[in-house]
Amino acid sequence: MTRLLKWGGLGAAILAGIACALLAFAWLDSESVIERHYPLLSMDVPVSDKPDVIARGHHLAKLTACLGCHGERLQGQAMPVIGHFHIIASNLTNSPLTDEELARAIRDGLKPDGKSLWIMPSEDYTYMSVADVAAIVSYVRSLPAAGHPTPPPRFKRRDRIAILEGDLEPTAMRVADGGASLDLGPRYEGGRYIARTTCAACHGLDLTGTPDRRVPDLAVVGRYTLRDFFALMREGHAPDYHPTPAMKALAHSRYSSFKDYEVMALYDYLNARASAFPPR
Repeated sequence: MTRLLKWGGLGAAILAGIACALLAFAWLDSESVIERHYPLLSMDVPVSDKPDVIARGHHLAKLTACLGCHGERLQGQAMPVIGHFHIIASNLTNSPLTDEELARAIRDGLKPDGKSLWIMPSEDYTYMSVADVAAIVSYVRSLPAAGHPTPPPRFKRRDRIAILEGDLEPTAMRVADGGASLDLGPRYEGGRYIARTTCAACHGLDLTGTPDRRVPDLAVVGRYTLRDFFALMREGHAPDYHPTPAMKALAHSRYSSFKDYEVMALYDYLNARASAFPPR
């Protein structure tokens, strides 16, 4: 009996040691992803205090969800839980970042030390023009500093497991893997640009939606008339005036701010894309 207890205790100790070793490995492996440094490329950011540039920046900040994530006054706010990952969007009004560092955070998803941001959708903004990035930075700089700095993300055990399983990726990695959106030629470049910076966050960089079809392939726009599309973007209504909750919320918070010419450019691009790749 004593011998059995001895061997049982030894087995338990070995199993405990293996469990500790696996936990240590998971921590170190995930830490290597979290602490990875990426190249910092220089970027010229012509920030301006001109009212038209600031107004353009405000327009873009609303359309591209800067206000949705960082709050209406860009003072930071808690983000909805993504899986088990809790994160607070940073307060941009009292950020210590330089203009170039803020622009790099927008387009490359990088911190000043070369480490990646998390959750920031920079893959949608990788191809944003320097002028538009500068306009957003100009708008941020026009706001008075207020509120308190927000804390950096903390990675709990479940978050680290999600990193190792590929369910939680650093922004810089998504930027590197993002690729370009479908190019349909110069005529549709304006709409392609808008789709990349405003639609891709939900519908994916290739605009094909999610595998479960809960977010549709935007080839569905091929079934819309221009009038229907305006109703979708302005009011969140499908062609039969059936409300779509997600689009209704987005129309209210973001898309009602689209200029008419932006809606038409987006429609032309998505319609051309639908003709090239009809909905399945």
